[in-house]
Amino acid sequence: MTGGSPGLMLRAGGTLRLLVLVVALLSVTAGIASAGSGSASRSARSARNPPWFPSLMASEHYDSARTKVFAQAQFTGSFVRANVVKARTSRDDYLTPYNVVYRDAHSMFVYGGGFGDRGGTGSFVARVNPSTLRTVWFNQLINTEQTNEWDYPGVVAILRDGDLYLIYGYRLAKLDPSNGHVLAQVVLPTPAAPRDTSYNGFDALPDGTLIAKAVYRQAGCEEQGFTAFTNCKDPTDVPNSLIVAINPRTLAVIAEIQAPQLVVGRITTVRFRGKDYIYLAGSSQIFRYRYAGGHLSLDSTWGPVTYLTPGSGQTNASAVVVMNDWVVFADNGKPVTQRDLPSPWLSVMAVNQADASKTFVIQPFKAFRSGPRYPVSFCPSAVSVDPARNEIFVLDAGPGRIAGLQLRSDGLHTVWSERQRTTEFLALIGPSARRVVVGTEIPFGERLGKNKLDRVVWRVAATGRELARSRLLPAILNGSMVQPGYAGRMYYLQVDKLIELSVSPKT
Repeated sequence: MTGGSPGLMLRAGGTLRLLVLVVALLSVTAGIASAGSGSASRSARSARNPPWFPSLMASEHYDSARTKVFAQAQFTGSFVRANVVKARTSRDDYLTPYNVVYRDAHSMFVYGGGFGDRGGTGSFVARVNPSTLRTVWFNQLINTEQTNEWDYPGVVAILRDGDLYLIYGYRLAKLDPSNGHVLAQVVLPTPAAPRDTSYNGFDALPDGTLIAKAVYRQAGCEEQGFTAFTNCKDPTDVPNSLIVAINPRTLAVIAEIQAPQLVVGRITTVRFRGKDYIYLAGSSQIFRYRYAGGHLSLDSTWGPVTYLTPGSGQTNASAVVVMNDWVVFADNGKPVTQRDLPSPWLSVMAVNQADASKTFVIQPFKAFRSGPRYPVSFCPSAVSVDPARNEIFVLDAGPGRIAGLQLRSDGLHTVWSERQRTTEFLALIGPSARRVVVGTEIPFGERLGKNKLDRVVWRVAATGRELARSRLLPAILNGSMVQPGYAGRMYYLQVDKLIELSVSPKT
């Protein structure tokens, strides 16, 4: 593990002194990166990211560990001078976009249509020309208004074979990236009625085996999108999640097993000490499964780890994220109020992969818990992690804070905390020595969950120091992420458009 963050030195004043410290920081942290488990170079990181296509972003959160570290993406602004942010909006519509993937700088693919509660009418994939933001081809695979099904976000990704893999509802499809034609498609198992079943994303093992799991809408409920988890009469009146392993070449289901609880957050996979594991955050426990020889089994040698304190009022965690020898996650994936509850504020937990009894917990926003300005705690997006520096980035939309934490030998420590209300994933871009954290900001004064506007903010990952911020933009879709792109571009996914953002030093 690394010790205290050298980036804290950037708080020193004086332009000349700051330039000297930046140079020192680059040399020190480059040494840390080369000695640690992080990438020493962009090409090396791509080569060590099986089974995804070697591009800047071929999977939802870059790698199967869901780190959200995009080392090939660049911050093109200045670290020592003021910056400006330019915005360019697509002329074409992309209704409720969720994620973007690339084969290279010239081939960009957008998945969307799955937010049925925000106007989505069914999952689509579109190829977009990054130079013009115009549609090259568009394929909507289903119209859920016509089929009368639950419209909930899936995901698109590119495996090393270069094909597009799309999961949506209870279907999995393989698409030709040149024209969007469906090469193969299968119907996945549905323990609940098909119209109420959705496989919310997938992950993949190093050999390409796809791992996915199902979530459900209560029978008889007509709510769409995420609101099915909050507005149905009894959202818990559903089966436990089904986990499936899928052959990526044939799309055949190899194995399936039912989890002990409903798992709302997305699934995470990792190869640890030569074995393939799957992590899931249940309603009160973290589970680990083993995949071997075409079979799925609950790993009884590890956990399950109970992460919610009974009576605390805390709610379920989002997805589990892997950082070196540890798995990391935060709770309160659904809003929880403080009223009449002893400790509802958000907790971040790290659990050792080799020994589940080794755990660390921190409540980084506890100091902001009291008073009418913090009536809720809400963290719908999983943490982001930087394995090269043992750093964790977490948000709580209740107090409107984001924080940078560090995992050390004696536990979790808050390195910095800044005022920034967001509900979206935090992207980490650039090489280890120049890492930047990028996220949205809901303007203070706008109602959480009902906001009409957002900004995008760039910060030094090591210190939290603000580098740039965009103008006010139409609100992003909750639970998505500002998508990293080539040549320093970032893509902001508003309800029906793509907005390209670029940063440059102010002249």
